[in-house]
Amino acid sequence: MKTKNPKGIEGVNYYHGRAVKTSDYDFEDLAGDVQMSTTMTEADVLGVLRAMKGYIVKALLAGRVVVLNDIGRFQIGLKGKCYPAETMEADGFSPASMITGHRIVFRPEAKLKSAIAGALALKRVSSEALA
Repeated sequence: MKTKNPKGIEGVNYYHGRAVKTSDYDFEDLAGDVQMSTTMTEADVLGVLRAMKGYIVKALLAGRVVVLNDIGRFQIGLKGKCYPAETMEADGFSPASMITGHRIVFRPEAKLKSAIAGALALKRVSSEALA
């Protein structure tokens, strides 16, 4: 991908590698593939996946780390402002007022990372084709 290098020489084009999305793979795609390799129907798999999503949300909101063996871990992460200890003593102070955002953090398990690393195929794709 063509990029600007802030420390580079003016007028010189720089490039860097970038993962390119080829398509989406959603619940229906996953359910169809799982159906082909198990005795469950696509509707059964979709039902399990949708229920699983609901339970993941419930667990995250309860402050739990969701561990999907051989896949990875999900947990809530917060973004916030730092404040001095004496601020906590002030009347009406709420630590929640210092939270500026949240995110869901995913940490892949080593087995998932090694499966990807062992099968990853790299090839050159034109930057202009992505524009």
